[in-house]
Amino acid sequence: MDSNHNRFFFILGLGFYYLIDKTEESIRPRYMETVEESLNDTAHLFSAVLEEDYKSLLKRSSKAKIADSADRIFSPLFTNAKERKFNAKIYSLTKTNVDLQIYVTDEKGIVVFDSEGYRKGLDYSRYNDVFLTLQGKYGARSSKLLDPQGEGAIFVGAPIQIGKSIVGVITIIKPKISVVPFIETARKKFWQISLIVGLSIAFLFAVLAYLLFSPIRKLSSYVTSLRSGKRVGFPKINLKEIRELGIEMDELVRSLEGKEYIENYVQTLAHEIKSPLSSILASAELLETNREKKESLISNIQSEGKRIQNLIERLLDLSSLEANKEINVKENFNLYVLVESLISGFLPEAERKSVNIRFHYETKEIAATGNQFFLSLAIQNLIQNALDFSKKGNEIQIHLKTDENGICILEISDEGTGIPDYAISKIYNRFYSLPRPDSGKKSSGLGLSFVRQVALLHNAKLKIENRMEAGVVATLALTKSSQSQHN
Repeated sequence: MDSNHNRFFFILGLGFYYLIDKTEESIRPRYMETVEESLNDTAHLFSAVLEEDYKSLLKRSSKAKIADSADRIFSPLFTNAKERKFNAKIYSLTKTNVDLQIYVTDEKGIVVFDSEGYRKGLDYSRYNDVFLTLQGKYGARSSKLLDPQGEGAIFVGAPIQIGKSIVGVITIIKPKISVVPFIETARKKFWQISLIVGLSIAFLFAVLAYLLFSPIRKLSSYVTSLRSGKRVGFPKINLKEIRELGIEMDELVRSLEGKEYIENYVQTLAHEIKSPLSSILASAELLETNREKKESLISNIQSEGKRIQNLIERLLDLSSLEANKEINVKENFNLYVLVESLISGFLPEAERKSVNIRFHYETKEIAATGNQFFLSLAIQNLIQNALDFSKKGNEIQIHLKTDENGICILEISDEGTGIPDYAISKIYNRFYSLPRPDSGKKSSGLGLSFVRQVALLHNAKLKIENRMEAGVVATLALTKSSQSQHN
């Protein structure tokens, strides 16, 4: 498993741990919310009991106090409850005593009853459970108890109402220490289950990765062998989709076999030397009349000379290909950079002919997939044709864009003489050429034939037609399918 696979599993593991850690952090708040909800119900039940008793005392004596009812109801209740001993097995926790506490305050927030005894007489009017409840709002807080242990607890208040008046507050208290064991048990089980799930997912991914990457490695090894000149049989691949892809690739290799195919490309490539040579000659001619641009013109001569050298090297490479070689159409490159560099090579010739070249683009980052070398020659042919058929003062418009489907579209339009009706059906034929308007000479007639072959090789759409105004527009669209099939 290479570094990319290791990086993938590391990121996957990190993401899984982050998810589990964040989920585990939510266990405690969720438990506390559940406890608080139960305490709220209990507080209102106790409040309802206390209200009924207090109303009955008020009927007998208008001087009755809320403290009288609280003492009468809760003192024997909590005395009895604290004396109870039991053995309740609640999941993994064994509970042996009642730990619920309450206190009651009057309308001023002064504690008038306390199940533990040490709060009576204290002013609790500033604590949220009392302060908010006296205002008719939901009152609750989380604070430490004032007993010697000083443990944390949840306090939930409920109003004691006579008619529409709040005459006091009853607060139910639940020490957190009785809830913590449940939280810790839940956390432990959660991590155990998460570990089992995580290991299961890792094992499943490892199996799937092996089943997926093994046939890909076989196919990659097969293609590598073909490119190195070895004759090997098509490997056995069990995964249907990859096997079908491999069969298509194998058929493509077979379709590219034969000397005739290679010779056609050699002939076409030889023709392509003409374009950079014209640029060099134009630069040399401008050197005699335009000394101010000496450095840029010399630089252009050097770059175009290197282009010819590269063309010759590629020509020799193609001429030596055997029947089991293939042309790579899976290169990734920036289409803007390619087109911009090609345009710069035509500027000296365009200046010599007094033709303006306008380059329009949406962004400088246009990703494309294909054979950069052959696509550059095809685009170069289209620009050269536009320049050949343009007259003095004309403009060549070059538009580079992507549509909403991510298709790269290159449009090259000129203001030249256009294509005669009789020639429209013949322009892609080999050796068919129209006379240039300035010299009357014809080219070798291989340019557009080559462009069409490159378009077919990339499953791209090529369209050359007359404009509504004067001139021709050539459109080359690297379709989504042509880009995706080579990725």
